[in-house]
Amino acid sequence: MPYLNVSTNVILVIAGIGLLIFIHELGHFLMAKKIGARVLAFSLGFGPAILKKQWGETEYRLSLFPLGGYVKLAGENPDEEKTGASYEFSSKSIGQRASVLVAGVALNALLAFVAFIVAFQIGVPFITSEVGDVIPGQPAWQAGIQKGDKITEIGGIDDPDFEDIFTVVALSNTTTGIPIKVKRGNDIFRTEVIPMYDQEHGLQRIGIMPATSLEIDKIFAFENNESPARDAGIQVKDLVVAVNGKRITSESEFREVESQSAGKEITLTLLRNGEEIKVKVTPSKISRWMLGLSGASSIIDGVKYKSIASKAGLMKGDEIIEVNSNPIIGFTGFKNTFMAYEDKTCILTVKRNNKIILVSVPLEDAGAKEEFLKSITPFYGLTIDSVVPGFPAEKIGLQPGDKIISLNEKELHHWNELLLAVVSGQGKPITIGWMRGTEKLTSAIAPQKNGETAAGSIGVKFREKTEFKKYGLIGSCVVGFKKAVINVQRLYLTLRGFFSQRLSTKNVGGFILIAQASYESAKVGMGKLVYFLGILSLQLALLNILPVPVLDGGHLLFLLIEKIKGSPVSQKTLSIAQYIGFAMIISLVIYATRNDIMRLFTL
Repeated sequence: MPYLNVSTNVILVIAGIGLLIFIHELGHFLMAKKIGARVLAFSLGFGPAILKKQWGETEYRLSLFPLGGYVKLAGENPDEEKTGASYEFSSKSIGQRASVLVAGVALNALLAFVAFIVAFQIGVPFITSEVGDVIPGQPAWQAGIQKGDKITEIGGIDDPDFEDIFTVVALSNTTTGIPIKVKRGNDIFRTEVIPMYDQEHGLQRIGIMPATSLEIDKIFAFENNESPARDAGIQVKDLVVAVNGKRITSESEFREVESQSAGKEITLTLLRNGEEIKVKVTPSKISRWMLGLSGASSIIDGVKYKSIASKAGLMKGDEIIEVNSNPIIGFTGFKNTFMAYEDKTCILTVKRNNKIILVSVPLEDAGAKEEFLKSITPFYGLTIDSVVPGFPAEKIGLQPGDKIISLNEKELHHWNELLLAVVSGQGKPITIGWMRGTEKLTSAIAPQKNGETAAGSIGVKFREKTEFKKYGLIGSCVVGFKKAVINVQRLYLTLRGFFSQRLSTKNVGGFILIAQASYESAKVGMGKLVYFLGILSLQLALLNILPVPVLDGGHLLFLLIEKIKGSPVSQKTLSIAQYIGFAMIISLVIYATRNDIMRLFTL
């Protein structure tokens, strides 16, 4: 029976992708017929015909390579000899030719909208808007959003899923806040979050992660191919219900035990196919590469909403320079001096916009100090705050107060640049340059791992929590339209990311990735497959309209040029453009397919 399910899913995927291609070419075909252009061939796929049938003036083909399709019109090819007959495509007006080109795109867009409506009538699972982790110091944290909160409205969108939240944040204006409605238990409150621009990815973020279940979503191996979960026989879709005999209800409970059990055997109780089983697994010791220094400054990078710090009047950008008239340097200096103070009120001397002000912090009980420190996050810069004894930074002579200026003879601007270089270098020696007063110093330094602070990990990722969205006809139309808009926006973000080189070209996927994603959607359910095919149909429409030779948008561009100059573009120019466009598309297909193969073999 499992093989029957696999075969059915494969057939559904092939039929679905085939439908997208068919609908696109059908649009060209029907409009060509309507304007009186002769259609010589209608083909699904490229290359030699496997099956073909002549019907009237048109030969219908099923071709060898299922990488698309085409409609061949009389008088369409730039190299083709034209007779001037009325049935030739080149004899038609600019408006008529444009209508044929647009028809394929229009039908794909229409199919996408219909697919979304059908999908939401069947029901589609989406990642919920429940908040999992909240990154300290990030905009959501500053706005007071907490783990377990549910975002019920964002930027005017009601009942959003995590896809909606991501897109609204990424496209929002960084100078104004996004209105958000949050449900916490039985309480509902409103807040505003100003997104932070992520330089590395070229997107705006607010610093939240989706909530997860305890169902195993992926099992992975570490850099030495060690995978405790795999070796223990843990499987995808297993549900973790207990650790060491204690029932758990959240990923954080599991991670706490996992992290503290590096090298120590633990017992997991798993729910598999309706039965509870127990497996023993020993988490691997995972430690990170580090130089043994901190760039935490006494400049405040974030203040939590309605916290002790915010009520005292502290703001993002404030620089703490004294604690009760005692000068401090760096965040470590501030924290040590602050924690040592014993009175009920602490006076902070703060520099704000080149002005000195005093901030009074009430410390009513013993826990107030810890609560205060948890309500602020420091800005990480390149001036050293502290060094770890015995680690490379101390060994080469780096000291608190030194300012790092270069890495491998390239100027450094941000702390994250240094962090990324150390982590990605996997222990390779680097050359670091720094200033001590007016003296410039350089030295080779090799990052090392800290075995004493190693955390345990068995190598599993948990599945995000999902909710099933299903509506009647009217509701499906409304939500389907909203999802069409959201997916257009996401495609825009993706293209912008690639052109700005913020997104790696390694993320480009081809037909194998599309087939894999379609198959995974089919396994989830018919609603998910139909929704995914709707996304593909919409992307096919939008990408086809891009002004690239060979694509419909490229042909439309030449028609626009013809309209402006009053005469067609020369045959030579058209031919060269077609060859260039074809070469671009083939190169992209080859590169995307290479990426797909690399993913398959995890090279």
